[in-house]
Amino acid sequence: MLDSFYPSTTISMVALGLLGYFGRKRFMDGCRIKVLSAGAKTSGIVRQTEAEGVVTLFDILHKDCVSLTDPQLAYMVPTPYLATGLLQTIYATLRVRRRDQTSDIEYVRELLVMKDGGTISLDWYDCAGAASNGDNSSPIALIMSGVGGSSQEHHIRALTKSLACSTAAFRVAVFNHRGTARTPITSPRPYDSGFTDDFRTTVKHVCAANPRSKIVGIGFSMGANILTKYIGEEGTMCALQCAVAVCCPFDIKVSSAAINESNMLNNHVFQPAVMGTLMRAIKRASHLQVDPEWNLNVEQIHGATRLLELEEHMMVKIGGYRDVNEYYEQSSSVNHVDNIEVPFLAINSLDDRITPPRGIPIDKFMTNPNIALALVPHGGHLGFLTGVPPKIWFIRPIEEFVSAIVQ
Repeated sequence: MLDSFYPSTTISMVALGLLGYFGRKRFMDGCRIKVLSAGAKTSGIVRQTEAEGVVTLFDILHKDCVSLTDPQLAYMVPTPYLATGLLQTIYATLRVRRRDQTSDIEYVRELLVMKDGGTISLDWYDCAGAASNGDNSSPIALIMSGVGGSSQEHHIRALTKSLACSTAAFRVAVFNHRGTARTPITSPRPYDSGFTDDFRTTVKHVCAANPRSKIVGIGFSMGANILTKYIGEEGTMCALQCAVAVCCPFDIKVSSAAINESNMLNNHVFQPAVMGTLMRAIKRASHLQVDPEWNLNVEQIHGATRLLELEEHMMVKIGGYRDVNEYYEQSSSVNHVDNIEVPFLAINSLDDRITPPRGIPIDKFMTNPNIALALVPHGGHLGFLTGVPPKIWFIRPIEEFVSAIVQ
């Protein structure tokens, strides 16, 4: 009886082992990062030195960005209890104000007044405790958050600390949009999804104050759209050494349709979080005299409960657009991707419900030699959480990319 038992047990164990092996392999294959670009032969030149020779974007990605391209490391395995884009997004949104050892930093604030009288703030941080300093040649990272976001968000603070404490020793300046992060509201003109003027002025200011420093740009969500649109508008005149866009919507019409769809994520998590921040800023600006040519209906604006309503009643009129569709068209960075002339990395999730992958201009990444796209199967919107306890995955590839560019 025992003789018949052992063979059957052995066969069962082998079968279970094989099932586990192939099951794990299939799961891991589903977590693999896919990087799209124009390819090695046509890749844009990043720099050329006697020591290195010609270094292209393809070289940077495949030699320095191991978390994106190394066959053994290019995976984003989601936290077991955050295995879907929905769970990743909800978790990231609810812990946006979290403080922990990875994000325990204190900023030094600088206020900049724009030509129309509006004010933005730059929150500076570096490991040495210094702010903007023209005598310092260390590189600078300009980070821009999404709609309603600021320097206080957990992923922004964690990335800031990581870059500042990296071997490249970045000085980091987080760009706070008008009215965010307690920035004084000094103009009735708000920021919007395609408003690049404030960021352009800021880049010029930082360049002038730090002529010896190389500057990189990093944007998240709507901030990624503004950054991408800006570097495309600047073309060959762009002052940034490179740029990284995380969860960039590219096509605002596509992302707006997703954001304004009635579902649990939008109705109970995303829209309340974004609208709460925007409406508080609008109330803080109530003492300012608006331009009568804008023809704003104050009651409609204060009664808005969804982002689409604010866009229709406020952004469209202030921007002088015909309707919301023209606003989306003119604000979308997809129209400027072909003109990007600096090394550019986009990181997008395939299960992002806020900026769906159907809005990504895949074909443009295959033709413009200066840009690359990293597609992550499981990350949600600004989640990309891996391990237990959850850690933010995208910090490493961003650090790898920008550090390799400025070295």
